[in-house]
Amino acid sequence: MNGTLIRRVAAVSLFLAVLVVPKASAAARVFLSGTGVDSGDCTDAANPCRSLQYAIDQAAAGAEVVIVSSGGYGGATITKSISVNAPTGVVAFVGRTITVNIASTDTVTLRGLSMNGAVFGDANGIEFIAGGTLNVENTVISAFSAHGIKDKAWGSKLWVNYCDVKKATNGIFVSGPGTSAVIENSRSLDNFNAGMFADDSAIVVIRNSVAAGNLTGTGFVALASLGATTEMIVDSCLSTNNARGLWSFTSDANSVATLRAGQNIVMNNTQSNLVVSGAGFLISHGGNRVGATGGTTGFTSTEAQQ
Repeated sequence: MNGTLIRRVAAVSLFLAVLVVPKASAAARVFLSGTGVDSGDCTDAANPCRSLQYAIDQAAAGAEVVIVSSGGYGGATITKSISVNAPTGVVAFVGRTITVNIASTDTVTLRGLSMNGAVFGDANGIEFIAGGTLNVENTVISAFSAHGIKDKAWGSKLWVNYCDVKKATNGIFVSGPGTSAVIENSRSLDNFNAGMFADDSAIVVIRNSVAAGNLTGTGFVALASLGATTEMIVDSCLSTNNARGLWSFTSDANSVATLRAGQNIVMNNTQSNLVVSGAGFLISHGGNRVGATGGTTGFTSTEAQQ
């Protein structure tokens, strides 16, 4: 084989080798720190990422982003299953919106974040616009101009546990056909309009939670309009120091809003503790303590406990 042919064969072999070199795979665990740098894959805790978006981009679907030190991490758009975890003692500050836009089979978990919209003035703290399941745990969301958590992902599931949502227009807003939410052990405080809001055929279940200080609005509200059927269940909750405690609001003859309440304390709401607008239903399942400022009447019916 002459020298020219040998060189050609070697060149072709090198070219083929380059073609088959596998691309570096996305990481199963990515580390994020306030002193990190957005370079590399951030899989080594000693060389973490700096921004939340960069960390998410390095992670594989279903992976975990671990926040290892306090810092400000910016907002992010999430388009795949992922968990973002900040352990106790770490202040994981986020001042921009986290947008969740995932497939119906995907699950996103956000845990241990401290979100505040006062600096940049973003509308929403967490905005769920499409997808399967979003879990928000042990997170504080404050001072976003529209909603602390906004879920308009039709057919989605939202789980909120041990969260404080405050100083927005609506604390937690859930809307859309087939959209469901379970909110437990959480507080919605000092919002302009509503603490926790079910709208447009959503089904929202709330347990062991507080809506207070929503001085011009309502603690818990179910709203139906334009043919919607909306349902909210409020169990073992406190609604106080709002304008209205519980509100079932049906805006037209083709819609039905139902709010079911059991074992709640609904007291000292400045306008009314219990409000029904239109042909809405406000149903007591017993054990409610309603009184002081705001009155004691307003349930449309009572259903006996089984």
